[in-house]
Amino acid sequence: MVTHIIWDLGETLTTPPNGRMDEKPLTEYPEIELREHVLEVLESISHMGLKHAILSNTATSDSDVVRNLLKRLHILDRFEYVFATKSELDPAIPEKPDGIVYHNVLDALEIKPHEAIMVGNTWDTDIIGANRVGMHSIWLQNPEVSVRKDFDEKVNTPPWIVPVWDMKQVPTAIELIVGYGGEGDME
Repeated sequence: MVTHIIWDLGETLTTPPNGRMDEKPLTEYPEIELREHVLEVLESISHMGLKHAILSNTATSDSDVVRNLLKRLHILDRFEYVFATKSELDPAIPEKPDGIVYHNVLDALEIKPHEAIMVGNTWDTDIIGANRVGMHSIWLQNPEVSVRKDFDEKVNTPPWIVPVWDMKQVPTAIELIVGYGGEGDME
């Protein structure tokens, strides 16, 4: 049964910093805001009985910085767990789509891959990474934020990948995956 939604942060839940990469800690970018409809979607998903976590590739921001950003945005209390890779400037540090970062989050939440759904905007990291470890995913394909470079990567089904074009569609996509009662989960 699905119990958790694991969110990407940048360009999924929040707007990006100027320059698109966190060359300094994310908390030092006052322009970062929540994307439209994020609050109502988080609330709707919580009412479904699901918990939230974050798994984000970042350049210079660690998990504490991301928690401070979420606190500034008044949503930190909605997340059971927050993990930022601080990897984008150091190829030696694992990051999405590497399965180890997904498993680190799943282990911290004490859940199996089929008990989580990844929501993200980047095919090559968020979606393929989740697929490789056995997690369902929702691909936010808003043309302003969607990223896909690898068109040759094969996917496994299940787990399911559901595309959405607007943040407001995420709860409906979750219902499609889980059958809104657990009927669609993988065991």
